[in-house]
Amino acid sequence: MSKRLYLLLLPLLVLALLLAACGGKPTQVAEEEGGFLLALPQITVDIDSQGVPSVAGFTAETVKQLTFGQLDLTGLRVDPALVNWFTQTNLQHVVLVHRNDGLYIIANNEPLPHIGWDTESLRATSDVATDFGLLDPRIAKIVKLFVPFVQRIGLNIAVRFPVAPGQEVIEVADANEVLSSITVEPTEDLAIARLHLNYDENGVPSVLDVSLNDVEEALGISLAQAKLSPALVQQMTNAGIQHVMVRTADNGLLLFVNGQPLPNLAWSEELLSNGAKVFGQLYPTDEFTLSREAVNVLLPMLNDIDGEVVLLFPLAPGAEAIPLP
Repeated sequence: MSKRLYLLLLPLLVLALLLAACGGKPTQVAEEEGGFLLALPQITVDIDSQGVPSVAGFTAETVKQLTFGQLDLTGLRVDPALVNWFTQTNLQHVVLVHRNDGLYIIANNEPLPHIGWDTESLRATSDVATDFGLLDPRIAKIVKLFVPFVQRIGLNIAVRFPVAPGQEVIEVADANEVLSSITVEPTEDLAIARLHLNYDENGVPSVLDVSLNDVEEALGISLAQAKLSPALVQQMTNAGIQHVMVRTADNGLLLFVNGQPLPNLAWSEELLSNGAKVFGQLYPTDEFTLSREAVNVLLPMLNDIDGEVVLLFPLAPGAEAIPLP
């Protein structure tokens, strides 16, 4: 087979495999106009007791052979011990849904806290990663170019695990319907907490002009965990990062760098309660009794706390101060 013909047939073969594993309606994507859109139905991946994945009955090894070694999924094998854990705790399936506004997680048809984003936060993430040296400028440029495409892709992957004997099978629900039921209700704050840490060039923070060094001396204890290395502070200053803010709200945990929002951890009281439920399901033994009780009480309370932590760094010479959001 000529290389050119092979390169033409490979994408078609991969698409055929994906469509063979698909079922249901296309994943919802908010913006359906324009010159690009990819919205696939749910793709089901079955994991056997040995952790071997299969798609539409084709194992990873079979897919590798069909694509002449060009599509190698054998590295996606799941640890059999993890599969056994999920089977014993009756975690039958996990669904990952990629939409224009985030990456959603559904366990046994229960939606969990998830990653949320928009165009602005995705672009800001690329900017921050580039400024901080986490991404090569060329790679960062490619990431920015693909942001509009990422938000026009709808993917829905259901990963199913073996069901223990005697357990009733939980059918995978329509992810679009599950996610459409998520609501964020305004709540009254149970507690308000705010902490602004002003770091000097030596990595020592102060609050209300009270230095951490003075607090350590007065109390006779070490609070070194709150300090940063001078090199890290200098790196932040050189990158032009003046402040990093973490804030809790009714809809989740928000993250800002220089006032620009980054992808956030989205939640509601229902999603936090679902998370506590799944934790209890995965850790049902007596040794985790206190942990389950703590998670059941504290996790839903996050939705009722108005919290804010800000890390402020020295300004670079000549830089204009950026106001907090």
